[in-house]
Amino acid sequence: MPAMAATQTASSPSNRVEPRLFDLIRDPVGTADAALRTGVAIVNLTAEALRAIPRLATALEKLTPAVQAAQSSLDRIDRMGNFVAQELPETQHQLEQLRAQLLATATKVSELGPQLVTSTGVNRALNESIRMLSRGLGVVQGTSDLLSGILDRLPDARRTRPSEAGPLGPAAETR
Repeated sequence: MPAMAATQTASSPSNRVEPRLFDLIRDPVGTADAALRTGVAIVNLTAEALRAIPRLATALEKLTPAVQAAQSSLDRIDRMGNFVAQELPETQHQLEQLRAQLLATATKVSELGPQLVTSTGVNRALNESIRMLSRGLGVVQGTSDLLSGILDRLPDARRTRPSEAGPLGPAAETR
């Protein structure tokens, strides 16, 4: 591209490229060749751009539902944000009330602590007493069974069965 040769002017502050008219006139064939090549390149690039338009349209058609879905999601997020902004003060108030109730409950539980310890000690003592009574009743039951068996074997004629005795027992009848 000798026809488009340009020189940079060192004296100009912007260092811009200025074509020389003399170079264009001296080589008109080179200039025409360069213009023709540039025109062909522009036509080829324009044709490629025009062939790409249907692909771009198809891509945009496919992209449209995604954009609509994104817009719908943004609308929902906006509505949720508005809801949260309206409900947040009420929620904060409810949380403060809940905190106060929890503190009151914790105070009551801490007050019940010593009573629970005392009750636990009493329950342990009662359980031990029940165990001892149970063992004692077992011994008394065994002794009662043994004495009953011995009494059943005695040949005493004066002895009567409890079902045959009166309401006060056999000793009350002999008096």
